[in-house]
Amino acid sequence: MKKVISYILSFILIILIILVCLLTIMKSTILNEEYVISKLEEAKYYDRMNGEIIEQFKNYTIQSGLSDDVLENLFTTEKLKEDINQVIDSIYTGKELTIDTTEIIENLKNNIVEEVEAAGKTVDFEEEAMEEYLNAIANAYESQVSYSTNTINSVADTLAKVLNLFGTVQIAVYVATAIIAVIIIVVNIKQIIGLKYITIALMGTGIFMLAAKIMLQQSIDFNNIMIMNQAVSQVLQLVINNILTNITIVGIVLLVIGTIGNFVYNLLYNKYLAEEE
Repeated sequence: MKKVISYILSFILIILIILVCLLTIMKSTILNEEYVISKLEEAKYYDRMNGEIIEQFKNYTIQSGLSDDVLENLFTTEKLKEDINQVIDSIYTGKELTIDTTEIIENLKNNIVEEVEAAGKTVDFEEEAMEEYLNAIANAYESQVSYSTNTINSVADTLAKVLNLFGTVQIAVYVATAIIAVIIIVVNIKQIIGLKYITIALMGTGIFMLAAKIMLQQSIDFNNIMIMNQAVSQVLQLVINNILTNITIVGIVLLVIGTIGNFVYNLLYNKYLAEEE
């Protein structure tokens, strides 16, 4: 009966250790603002977005009859990076998001004046067509950087709820894991304090995580996931692959620790049997 209880507790411990590992990985990756920003850097997201924004600007500029020269030096990479990071910060902290396009529009106006005056003409920025063009550029920049303020606010609200619940769940899982481990030790206190069943749980968790990772990679082509645009997709692919790598590392570590623990258990158990004889 004690063995049956111990194996059941080991199975429960496997589930809890898996949850501990996944929660820890989530906390250090997708729920960590600094981690996400580091992946934006790694994926060259800012440079990619720079190119996509300019291409969007060109679409509106063609319709305006102006040349692409008016798009030169409208904003710096530093500004774009600050604005994108502000979006990320807004998602994780819930701070109000405001993308300032004043400097961009002023630079655009100066470039337009230079081009028009060079052609011996004048420009009226209060003209309806010109106002529409300037607004289109401002909106294009804001939408490319933040996609949608309403969407960002919605995501921020959801994430805030997740983070609030996450802390409670994490504590509950950690406590439950500790309690089950202690129960296993107490139930098997005379059998090398339940080391056998603890190592079974560790090895089982390691094997499960490695198997799950392999099955996920075989069933889903993460390297070709597409969402929104190429820049976002590249970041998402990096994050997923990094999480899968973390799962692999954790799985291997647990499997190794469990195997070593099982080896130690067998040595101690054989020594115990020899002494009994």
